[in-house]
Amino acid sequence: MEKIIEVNGLKKRFKTHEHLDKGTWIAKLMRKSYYKTAIGGLSFSVNEGDIVALLGRNGSGKSTLIKIMTGILYPDDGTVRVLGLDPWENRMAVVSQIGVVLGAHGQLYWNLPAIDTFNFIRAIYNIPEKEYRKRLNYLIDMLDLKKVYKRPVRTLSLGEQMKCNFVASVLHMPKIVFLDEPTIGVDLPSKTALRSMILTMRKEYKTTFIITTHLVEDITMAEKVILLNKGKLVFDGPRDKLEHLFGDKRMIDLELRNSGSMRFRKYGKIVEHADNFVKLEVNKKVLKSREFISLLSGDEVIDYKVYEPGLNFVLSKLYKKIDNKR
Repeated sequence: MEKIIEVNGLKKRFKTHEHLDKGTWIAKLMRKSYYKTAIGGLSFSVNEGDIVALLGRNGSGKSTLIKIMTGILYPDDGTVRVLGLDPWENRMAVVSQIGVVLGAHGQLYWNLPAIDTFNFIRAIYNIPEKEYRKRLNYLIDMLDLKKVYKRPVRTLSLGEQMKCNFVASVLHMPKIVFLDEPTIGVDLPSKTALRSMILTMRKEYKTTFIITTHLVEDITMAEKVILLNKGKLVFDGPRDKLEHLFGDKRMIDLELRNSGSMRFRKYGKIVEHADNFVKLEVNKKVLKSREFISLLSGDEVIDYKVYEPGLNFVLSKLYKKIDNKR
């Protein structure tokens, strides 16, 4: 498949100053400065039509990486190629083929209806009138915005604003769309509509999506996951590989006749317990032991459920593993 984004040895650092709570203004002017590394040597690639979840805790370098890939920032070292071009040196050529939604920092005009922004974008990208109407009607219908897009933006809910921002970012049918936490704080129907639209565009137009998110529901759309920690690459691969990173673990929900969870510690880690309920994390080998099978089938257990850990569990484990290496 064609590589639509290629990043090699990327580095970026920022100059900052030590923080002084006390002292004269002269002392504050003379405070020490130092450089903080935001990205420390990243290399990865993205294929055309991929939906990529860009993950990492706050301060991991996600937003800096997106700003470099969209030509807003210039790297200190390494190379970035978006659609075969340097996004900084060929910014006009690159931005004409990408769309960007940076969370709450939308491109809609606060006191004007969203339709005015859409018309403005049509003029900027020189979209033919007939094609523009076709695209706009399609997007408005898919995202259920018929009663919304002609109202002033300030009167819209957060979910309605995000959907309109999404429309504004894809009207010119970009090849790549960068979405920085597009569903944070958005109501459930709007989240569902946005996710459906992303999957539809990927299927029908082979649009590539780079999505930064903390929400598992967003991650499940992606086939590829890139996980950053303090500007370094922790994981780069298929989502299902990430999901099975701790594949030897199983979760068990136990409903008991009597309260008390301490006796289950010998089989695994107690993740949660309350009254007559226990959630247990065990090695899958435990499930085959005669002792444990006997326990599950005994009178003490009313009911139980065995299942694989979800992405939340895997990411939590991975972050703890990272922290323990410090």
